[in-house]
Amino acid sequence: MSTSAVAPKARTLAIYVPDLSGGGLERLQLDLAPAFMAAGYAVTFVLNTARGALVSEVPAGARVESLNARRQLLALQPLRRYLNTADPDIVLVHTEHTAIITLWARALARTSKAKVITCQHNTASEQSRRRGWQFRIVLGLMRGFLGWADRIVAVSAGVADDLARSCGIPRERISVIYNGVVGSGFAEKSSAPLDHPWFSAGKPVIVAAGRFVAQKDFASLIKAFAFVARQRDVHLILLGEGPLRADLEALAQSLGVADRIDMPGFRANPLPYFRRAAVVVLSSRYEGFAMVLAEALACGSPVVSTECPHGPAEILDHGQYGRLTPVADPDALALAILATLDAPLPRSTLEHRGQTFTISASANRYLELFDAVLAQPPGSAPAG
Repeated sequence: MSTSAVAPKARTLAIYVPDLSGGGLERLQLDLAPAFMAAGYAVTFVLNTARGALVSEVPAGARVESLNARRQLLALQPLRRYLNTADPDIVLVHTEHTAIITLWARALARTSKAKVITCQHNTASEQSRRRGWQFRIVLGLMRGFLGWADRIVAVSAGVADDLARSCGIPRERISVIYNGVVGSGFAEKSSAPLDHPWFSAGKPVIVAAGRFVAQKDFASLIKAFAFVARQRDVHLILLGEGPLRADLEALAQSLGVADRIDMPGFRANPLPYFRRAAVVVLSSRYEGFAMVLAEALACGSPVVSTECPHGPAEILDHGQYGRLTPVADPDALALAILATLDAPLPRSTLEHRGQTFTISASANRYLELFDAVLAQPPGSAPAG
């Protein structure tokens, strides 16, 4: 009597983000997914709504599940039903509000055995200072809910330290996994053709990228650029979109530099801009990791950054790979840009540092964490 071997059931992983808009967080998940699938996971992107500039870039073989929830709180019951029906082995969840809703939904989904890993991408204490009641109450909710997570990840040591202090979580319970930006197609993407006249004019071009929101503080960058533009014949390109576009355009106009600033909108692939930039600038008030800096370094481009909490200083090794300036200080930012234009670090040095932040290294750390979570006996206390 012969028996046929039964193939083991594929492990299932749900990656939960609100949507697939054009932020660095969303791009990172799309980049990590193929490595997870190659390791044997069936991957589903769970979204509040199936929208965003990156929806078309979901990798082949991954599924998309829309909860059809217009607001985060309205996702609670659809997510509970999804957890009971699909019962993924692991839910990897990003952003504070989605983490809270996921942990709440799992508590309500009594038949689900899903393990929940939350990932903190931004400084929790700074997020709680944003406008809106949903941000003012977030720290209290995180203190109540994050203890239910099977694992907690932070994208930098600084973010982990802040999360431990802000939410009363033992620091040893938080694993640090740097975001990965360099993948197998990085060189090709960064060398892609770029049709912008400023790069062929032989004049320095400063580049920055991010959402047009208060956190990114592009207002300070435009003020700094106005100072630089009085000293040098330079241009500034701001990649992104957001609610502050009109304010930034008005500021550039009032400072007399509107004709030297271009805001061409969101670019799914900003790397060709970074590679050709004389300087890539990060002017944020706070960041969890600052993927723009890691991408720019991997392109071999000089960088200047505010020394904001908490990722930039770690990425730049506290100023070794790029100048750091105080937050919201346009004068200091301008002087750092001028100094970098005069004396940029060697491209090879910057590229070597950028290779620290690979997709494969980040994916391997997550896969190790997945194994540890799945090996954890049901009902046991979460480990660090």
